[in-house]
Amino acid sequence: MAACLALLGCDRSSSVEAKFENYLERLANVQEKDAMEVAISPPEYPRKRDLFQQPSRQTVGLVDALQLSKCHLMELVAQRNTVLGKVQDQFRSLEYEVALLIGLKSCLATNELNAELNQDLQRIYAVKWQELPLHITNTLYSSDVLYANAFSTNWYTEETNQGLYSLQSALQALSTLHALYLKEELPEYFDILSYQEEIEKYDQLGRISYSLQSATVYLHASTQQLKQHDSVIFCGKNRDTTKYRRLKNVFQKYYVGEIQPYLADLNSAYHTLSPHIDILYTVNLDKQYHHPVQSAYTEYKQATINHAQYWMSLFKRCGDQVGQSR
Repeated sequence: MAACLALLGCDRSSSVEAKFENYLERLANVQEKDAMEVAISPPEYPRKRDLFQQPSRQTVGLVDALQLSKCHLMELVAQRNTVLGKVQDQFRSLEYEVALLIGLKSCLATNELNAELNQDLQRIYAVKWQELPLHITNTLYSSDVLYANAFSTNWYTEETNQGLYSLQSALQALSTLHALYLKEELPEYFDILSYQEEIEKYDQLGRISYSLQSATVYLHASTQQLKQHDSVIFCGKNRDTTKYRRLKNVFQKYYVGEIQPYLADLNSAYHTLSPHIDILYTVNLDKQYHHPVQSAYTEYKQATINHAQYWMSLFKRCGDQVGQSR
């Protein structure tokens, strides 16, 4: 970092992590104690192949597809049966599965099919319907698009939130589809491909998750630093309150002035997605592979509460109104 400052002239405070480090170091300096050691463990990412669930090979043949022309499914199935169609990404695959189910349901409702084809399509519809949650899971966890978006070792910042609203829209579309499935219904129309390109460019879900986890580590360390050396902070009559006044200044300038605004941005980003995040945990996937963002947020919220509680107790002990309602 010193080399960065000396040679490149870069601003240490521009780094999110540097703000947390600076805050912790300043707390320790006031206390005249060593700062707590902070270690951010690199996240362990599951392999994409471990997340993929193989659907059945149940297909609609080209001969049958020709008979489905009256239901506007011939082109859909023919495209799927091409070489390119068989290797398409999970986003496109899910759109196909939903479109096929919608078309099959419509066809079967017409009663215009011969008995043999009707029986075949009833069987195919039943299998496809049963496997729809599997395709939703694959889209969420093993698609190239969302797998790339889901994991990161970079901090979230408001300046790097491109793609956040496309991610929100995709999660909402998948949540709505799953909710309809639970009611044994299908949407009239389903679109998720329109969000694919922008989601694929960024790693917002991963950044948010990594930032929640990392902020939690720093908040825990800062709270521990304050609690462990609370006895060196004096206040009250006939006491040397120099350290208390300096510590209060660190709180105002660095926690309220720098850390809290960042945490507010991080909270906002999480809550942009949170109405639809449950879809990540309603999937047919072993819990060890569930995305960590929800548990990371729970731990982060507790860390912020614990940290705030220390400051409230200190201000109360010193008869200070800072941060207290009147």
